[in-house]
Amino acid sequence: MCGDIVLAMLDKNYVRSIYPKLLNRDRYVMKKFYNFSHAEKIQYFKKMSGHTLTHDTDFCHTLPVDNVIQIHCSDNAILEKLADRFWTKNESHAVDHVRKDLKLSEQYTLADDFRAWQQHHVFEHRLDVAQIYKKDFPDYLHSIVGVKDIEWARTMHELWSIKNSNTIIGKYMLYYDH
Repeated sequence: MCGDIVLAMLDKNYVRSIYPKLLNRDRYVMKKFYNFSHAEKIQYFKKMSGHTLTHDTDFCHTLPVDNVIQIHCSDNAILEKLADRFWTKNESHAVDHVRKDLKLSEQYTLADDFRAWQQHHVFEHRLDVAQIYKKDFPDYLHSIVGVKDIEWARTMHELWSIKNSNTIIGKYMLYYDH
């Protein structure tokens, strides 16, 4: 749910190239956290600086709270779209376990699970991505976790916003307010 842009705004080391925007592979390998042991996760975390996102909820509960950002979404229309996006942004063999592990069905969807997870798990630093399309999002991010280089964050957000402006989220059209 927009974690890559959040991490890119927080840390220049997360970005390998701006034109085109390429992320540093070492910074996102843990998205598939289920492939790693607890010891490997600790080793990975120690070699990284800055923040981690709550992809691996149980592991994040063992980390210092100041290093963990929980991304959530308070807007149900956007949340539904982000849940749908999960299936299109990931290869099916990489996410088949999600459907099985969460016991997803037509009656209980990934969006339902996102909502339940957001209500059940409350980390100290929660970032609402319902605000991602607003120009002042970098300032909002700064108010949640502190941004070392706010101009960098604004630049990354502006580049992301240009690429993602006028995005259709469900039946809603979101406009970035330049």
